[in-house]
Amino acid sequence: MKSEPKKLSRHVSLLEVPEYTFPYCNTILIEDDACCLIDTAVTDDAFQYLRGKHIDLIVSTHYHVDHNLHNNHFPQAKIMVHEADFPYLGSRERFISTLGSQYVGEDLSRYLKVDQLGYEFREPDETMSDGTIIDLGHTRLEVLHLPGHTAGHCGFLFPDLGLVFSSDIDLDRFGPWYGNAACNLNDFIDSVDRVINLKPEMLITSHASGPITTNIQGRLTRYRDEIYRREQEVINAIYRGKHTLWEIVDEN
Repeated sequence: MKSEPKKLSRHVSLLEVPEYTFPYCNTILIEDDACCLIDTAVTDDAFQYLRGKHIDLIVSTHYHVDHNLHNNHFPQAKIMVHEADFPYLGSRERFISTLGSQYVGEDLSRYLKVDQLGYEFREPDETMSDGTIIDLGHTRLEVLHLPGHTAGHCGFLFPDLGLVFSSDIDLDRFGPWYGNAACNLNDFIDSVDRVINLKPEMLITSHASGPITTNIQGRLTRYRDEIYRREQEVINAIYRGKHTLWEIVDEN
């Protein structure tokens, strides 16, 4: 945690982590009639801060380790995740199946350090879907299904704050990262466009410093267009006679 929690409203706070630092992410803490945490992969000092809270509900943006690192440390909390990611949050075997090992002939789990981190998979309790309203008392948030990074990747709209939490639509200069072998680029493009069209006054992502309050639509547009740039690079490589996966990777 870079500093004390950043208050966004009376009930909503942002717990920030250093930008793009695996296995951590920015999280949202909502202290209302019910206490809710959006993602749990906070740094050690933020985790110690949260240990003093009675967390009733964990809302997982998607099933990746760097968003669910501390799920097991809040045993009293129910875990909610989108129905498309539900099978992968609680099982190492199902999680590994999404990484694409079948295409390269090796176990890719080491790249996400699942075992090295001592990460313990935990089955979620409930599913959510696009448009689900989570009512915590004075605070209501709407689930935004934003597939592309994973099939069940979600963000959240806080209508009273003009805030969208876009999770791994994260505005990294690298551009969109496709988080499993079944990712759909058209879905990812549509999801970024959806956030653009919402015209949020404030944007918080899982890995960039925030909140972001200026040039949100422009930054999202540049982030989305990196997909088109990469696509053109692949086409150019094919024209240069590079036809296998590794030939194209080496070219780019």
